[in-house]
Amino acid sequence: MRNMFYVCISVMCMVMNLRGGITPNGFPGSSDSDRIEAAIAEAVKTGERSIEIPRMNKLSKKPLWLIDRAILLPSDFTLILRACTIRLAPGTQDNIIRNAGTIKEPMQGNTNIHILGIGNPILSGGRRAHFDPPGDRSGWRTIGVLLCGVQYFTIDGLTLEETQAWGVSVENGCANGRISNIAFKDSNKMPNQDGVDVRKGCHDIIIENITGAVGDDAVALTGLRNDKARTNSSSRTMQVGGNYARPNDDIYNIIIRNVQAKCTGGHGIVRLLNQDGIKMYNIIVRDIIDTSSGKEPRVQAAIRIGDTNYSSIRKSQMGEMFNITVDTVMTRGRTAVLIRGPLKDSVIRNINGFDGCTNLVQKIAPVEGVTIEN
Repeated sequence: MRNMFYVCISVMCMVMNLRGGITPNGFPGSSDSDRIEAAIAEAVKTGERSIEIPRMNKLSKKPLWLIDRAILLPSDFTLILRACTIRLAPGTQDNIIRNAGTIKEPMQGNTNIHILGIGNPILSGGRRAHFDPPGDRSGWRTIGVLLCGVQYFTIDGLTLEETQAWGVSVENGCANGRISNIAFKDSNKMPNQDGVDVRKGCHDIIIENITGAVGDDAVALTGLRNDKARTNSSSRTMQVGGNYARPNDDIYNIIIRNVQAKCTGGHGIVRLLNQDGIKMYNIIVRDIIDTSSGKEPRVQAAIRIGDTNYSSIRKSQMGEMFNITVDTVMTRGRTAVLIRGPLKDSVIRNINGFDGCTNLVQKIAPVEGVTIEN
């Protein structure tokens, strides 16, 4: 994981010095999506394998790019967003960005994809709900930035605004990645506006410096599967690539740190959830601050570990959630840390409540070898 971190830093340093290059302003087209796709195709053709979307759209003469379909990123590609605003056009029922392998049948993964923001670019889900029903019940195309089966990736330096459901989700085998410096501006106007979601089969990922307001959990690790699986192409499931069992569906080697956020829906800040025989282990959660105040909703729990619900095959068993460290949490929620599923060989420490939060650690599920300090 350390080598992966240094690779990501090197990529960022290279991009910060980049000027010029291929942009959609250099291409004609009847829509902004046409022009962005033409720029990506040219970057692949020339071997540059990188484009920049700048602040100003020279065709509309506005600081806005309206897209009517997802931006598809191939392997070995860097998308640079420089102080721009990219918004889903009214009624568009698609992601904002996803990896190109998701258009295959069956879906395929990609490698070495980097989405890098400079100067606070904004990715917007639009002005109102585009789906019926709104939110996550309409499936994975409601997600803002979606990666499926991507090895070696970076998502850095973005603001996500009013996404149609989840903001960022990495799924079904994404690994060796970094999601960082992401701000959210969600009002809970669409159901289930999670911040960052990491789904089954993902591992060796750093999630850090997450800020702002989300409608649901700010960061959620969710390992769920179903023996009555939907197909890859079913757009009504939130599990892109299928929710059936795969050889390695466990979630492990994840660091979540420096999350300073509030949940406008009152759910939680960080969630760890595993069911259906999926293991979750070697997880570090630290430096979590609930930024809500005054009359804003109190979260049910700042940190939620496990659950009694959401299983399709069977509930999690003792020994399937282990080696979890939760260190330094500040919250005014109803509960600071809530253990709702079996937990083994873990550490919970430095838990702080303010503004009336006195229920610091609540256990309603069995634990073994769990140390609670301070």
